[in-house]
Amino acid sequence: MVAVIYHEDFGSKGHSVLKARIKPSFEALARSGLLEGDDVQVFEPAPAPLELVEKAHTPEHMESMRTESYNRMYYDVALLSTGSVLKAAEMVAKGEAQNAFAYTGTAGHHASPGSCWGFCYFNDVAISIQRLRELGLERFLIVDVDPHFGDGTRNFFGDDPNVYHINFNHQSNSNFDGNKNNYDVGIGFDAEDGQFLSELDNAMGMAKDFDFQICFVIFGHDSHADDYGGFELTTAVYPKMARIIKEAVGDKGVVFVLSGGSVPEVASKAIPEMISVLAER
Repeated sequence: MVAVIYHEDFGSKGHSVLKARIKPSFEALARSGLLEGDDVQVFEPAPAPLELVEKAHTPEHMESMRTESYNRMYYDVALLSTGSVLKAAEMVAKGEAQNAFAYTGTAGHHASPGSCWGFCYFNDVAISIQRLRELGLERFLIVDVDPHFGDGTRNFFGDDPNVYHINFNHQSNSNFDGNKNNYDVGIGFDAEDGQFLSELDNAMGMAKDFDFQICFVIFGHDSHADDYGGFELTTAVYPKMARIIKEAVGDKGVVFVLSGGSVPEVASKAIPEMISVLAER
């Protein structure tokens, strides 16, 4: 079963750049028929527990989220977005779902322990990994296909060899640190479907010997040619991407986390098609 974590507040109270895609893409998912059986089920998140968020982020960052006007505007929906990823991760880790897709109203991969930028306020994946470690899991694979470098996630896990971090980005060169399991996949601006899929397949192959227990995919459809991210991908690439990752992960389970992207038409096609792949038996 694929768990889809969704809350209507993501579309009404989410970040101004990100929120317009939420409701149309969820309605497209409903029209697809995927929600009519038992293979894909929708769940509503609760806000992430404050004590868990405070363990990940510094007191200074938490204070800025509560007091600075622009941050305070998104404080509640950022907690709810983090709660969405947390619920998805816990369901997969506990065997309640094989795979999951977490909708969000704010993103997370630019949020460091003590700072944030780029529509990100709390690092939802880092907080979720912190929780899964409390449950006994130790090793994690993160595949960040958002075209903007996930600096916040790297600041959390860059020195942690038990987190394998694959990070697609606009740089022209790739770099692999085998001691720390950091793999930066630089495919430049204007990267197209074939190049992206080839690099993804190669990166997943390199990670196959890393004995991870669960995989997170930070998915930004700002990689689409019609969106703001700088790659030149088409909507046809996203289900292919999901299949490459799903086949590489196997029965360990994968959590897709919605990140960047603003175009409703792109989200409305890409998200249902990726969830369909995740639901394939």
